[in-house]
Amino acid sequence: MCEKSNENCCNFVNFLKQLRCHLSATDDVTSLSRRFDALNSNFERVNFVVELVKSAKINIELQKDVKSDEIATKFREQGNEMYKKKKLKEAWEFYTKSVCYAEENSVNLGLAYANRSAVLFELDLHKQCLMDIKRALDHNYPQHLKPKLFVREKNSKNTEIEALTPHEAIPIVTNNNPRIQSASDCIAVQEEENWGRFVVATRDIKIGEVLAVEKPFVVFVVNEFLNHCHECTSLCYNLIPCKTCTQAMYCSESCRDYAFDKYHKYECPILATLRFLQFDKLKLLALKIALLVRNRYNEIDNLGKTLDFYRSDCYKEIHNLVSNTTKRSVSDLFERATAAALIYDLVKTHTKFFTDFNETTFKEVLLLHMQTGPSNFHEIVELVPNSSGTYEPEEIASGAFAFLSLLNHSCCPNVARFSYGSTLVLRAIQNIQKGEQCFDNYGYHFALMDKNERKKRLQSQYYFDCVCKACENNWPLYDSLPSFGKHEIEDSIFSKLSSGDVETAETVVIDLCAKLGELQKLQPCKDFCQLQEIVKQCFVVMGNKRKIF
Repeated sequence: MCEKSNENCCNFVNFLKQLRCHLSATDDVTSLSRRFDALNSNFERVNFVVELVKSAKINIELQKDVKSDEIATKFREQGNEMYKKKKLKEAWEFYTKSVCYAEENSVNLGLAYANRSAVLFELDLHKQCLMDIKRALDHNYPQHLKPKLFVREKNSKNTEIEALTPHEAIPIVTNNNPRIQSASDCIAVQEEENWGRFVVATRDIKIGEVLAVEKPFVVFVVNEFLNHCHECTSLCYNLIPCKTCTQAMYCSESCRDYAFDKYHKYECPILATLRFLQFDKLKLLALKIALLVRNRYNEIDNLGKTLDFYRSDCYKEIHNLVSNTTKRSVSDLFERATAAALIYDLVKTHTKFFTDFNETTFKEVLLLHMQTGPSNFHEIVELVPNSSGTYEPEEIASGAFAFLSLLNHSCCPNVARFSYGSTLVLRAIQNIQKGEQCFDNYGYHFALMDKNERKKRLQSQYYFDCVCKACENNWPLYDSLPSFGKHEIEDSIFSKLSSGDVETAETVVIDLCAKLGELQKLQPCKDFCQLQEIVKQCFVVMGNKRKIF
């Protein structure tokens, strides 16, 4: 049986279920589907769903999100218990939550900063410790507790301060491309009917070469909210909170002020509700784009697809990424339009955004990027140590990258992306000959997933039939590949790379790239796959890496 339509919804999936149930009971679903399918613009699709939601009377309740000294105190007390037990990670988490919930300019905020500074001192993060001590003193820290804080401040100042470097220096592009802002001149963009826009080598490219270094047009933190900046995604163990909500924390006052002015003042009142509804990262990233580009709404109709120069910092390139609208099912488009309708209603009801900016264009842009996202946006990862000290990749953010989105897929790719902060570095992981296409991998590798499953998933998400050489020649899975016993790697190298040893990675990577080039002619084989993964691990280790927990 259907739930009553006037009940509150616990999440978006439940909302969609209730809406469809209401439509089945009250309307001709086939007729509605035809009418929806006949619509030609995104804003019309959103408007269509807005009217359906009104008729269904399904409530979305705004989630209360206010600062609370009472909650902040509970988190701080929990942190104290963990600190006494020397459970520093847990103590740090509770103290950071206390910082987030404490009311602005309250004694509780000063206490939370001071207590967190104690954990940072124990972790030898003395620069961050000193910053939190200053913040505590600036936020009404009790006079009778200051002597203990001054002792910690003195001890931190007398200790050699280690810079917190979450990754090595970002590689640079040599010989800048005259037509692609982020790329080397060793590649170019071409376009054909069957391939769309794609990237080719303009000269022979060696394994390990940097093809592009691209910053995102926009990025959104999706995990690890307590130690990554909501604006720049920087790894930071002493974040400061948004002054009015509990959903965003920042590495600095400058990031906080910039974010609030550019977009957060609009998402701030509704972000807790959006997360409560369990909207996925791509929907939240689409909202952020729609808010950020508000001053360009009057140009939307003139953002044609002709591009003489590919910029990474310009919205036009993002606007013209493939959306696959005509290939999507009615059900797929309806679900995305429903999400856009809910977000639109929250923005309209609980923010002042539409006082100054056009509702129609907002709907158009929002639903557009809910379609471009699944086919184009990229994850940003960070190596994180597990309980045994082995570093494993973890997604921390998702970003919209104008140039990197032009790369086509192969189940046996010749390039790969590596994360440095929110910047992505594109390197060759095979030798690429002049005129050959550069292929990324969309998450479905021939060695790990059989051909039928790969093709099914690629068609479902990206709407194309893969014709890479692994698919065309039906290459077997890894366990069935031949092995020639060439270029075996010492166990000690495996171990050091697994523990995130940058020095080892830098020492061995050049030699390993040369050996991988020798093996390339033998693929498909286990030897090549094994060595390619080790080469990739070298470059991953040089990028984002968690210092502690």
